[in-house]
Amino acid sequence: MCAGSLTFFQLRDNRIFVILEFGLNEHRRLFSLLRPIHMSGDETDGPEKTHPPTFRIVEARWQSLALKLFFRRLDALYRECWAKPVGERATCGNPPRIRVERKDARVEDSIAPIGLWRNCYDEEWLRSLRPHVRASLNVIQDDYKFTLPAPKPSPGRQ
Repeated sequence: MCAGSLTFFQLRDNRIFVILEFGLNEHRRLFSLLRPIHMSGDETDGPEKTHPPTFRIVEARWQSLALKLFFRRLDALYRECWAKPVGERATCGNPPRIRVERKDARVEDSIAPIGLWRNCYDEEWLRSLRPHVRASLNVIQDDYKFTLPAPKPSPGRQ
């Protein structure tokens, strides 16, 4: 398995951790339809090595903005849980990746999952598909509710 695919597994697992940790059972069905390959990718942020390293997000063309924002909020909640674990001294291992969005981010035509709600898919991407390909996605003609608890305010911010 290459390092890039490890990132996909990590992202999905971290997001599922948040779903379970916060008891967000309404999102279990969504994640049962998503595989690691459906997550966005990463690439290093330039030739200079930084510590901790920063990674540019490689966007998945099929993902809607609403889905991307939902994933980013899950990632923020994961970093919050990682930084301040409840009932434990500290989380072992490396900290979560620092992933940044860039206006000039690379966008990939990655594999799209079948059977998601219509607002999970990018509308322009859906319109670009041939009718038989779009039909094979079995899009649920309803909107998904991307509800999450609000992240805790950062120290010093009100």
